[in-house]
Amino acid sequence: DFGSSVLSRAMTAVVMAEGRDFQFPAFYQLPPFFTLQPHAGVRAKQLELWKQLISEYCSFHRLFIINLTEEPLFRNASLPRQLPFEARLALAEHLVTHSAALWADEVEAKEAPKKERLLVLWRSVSAWADLILQWATENALIGSVETVQGLIDGKAAQGQEFYGAPRALIMAALQELQRRNRATIFRSSTGAEGVKFL
Repeated sequence: DFGSSVLSRAMTAVVMAEGRDFQFPAFYQLPPFFTLQPHAGVRAKQLELWKQLISEYCSFHRLFIINLTEEPLFRNASLPRQLPFEARLALAEHLVTHSAALWADEVEAKEAPKKERLLVLWRSVSAWADLILQWATENALIGSVETVQGLIDGKAAQGQEFYGAPRALIMAALQELQRRNRATIFRSSTGAEGVKFL
């Protein structure tokens, strides 16, 4: 059983490595962690632990997208156990519901999304939007136009936290800026996506 005392201790046991290797929390070595728990209260705590683990793991490794069918984080070879796919879907829905992830396939969708890949928000969409707006302000780009691709891998964006982020994350952040009336997203006649900072 996945008792409350174990969960309480495990919540405080998550530690990031000082060196190069991610240090998995103690609860990652518990076989019940890899089985979706039937009791609603225990399941809620289990999903919160997974949410915390995924966020810290992805932040540590600077991972933005995880694939529910392939992500090695869902397998612990030393047990050997893995989180079943149905549990991964429940976890994904929990992450999306609690604003810790977006369906990457929905953000990028031109067709019906498959719901296989998650865009992990180890920083909120609002925080990513703030970083982009701060960069635009510091570089006197308010009133100017930038390409979306330039934000992802352009020379001017090098060294920024958002540099190298997937298009899905950049678009979600730009959509947030557009909601705030701080940006306008457009597509040029050549098909390139752009943004004007306001």
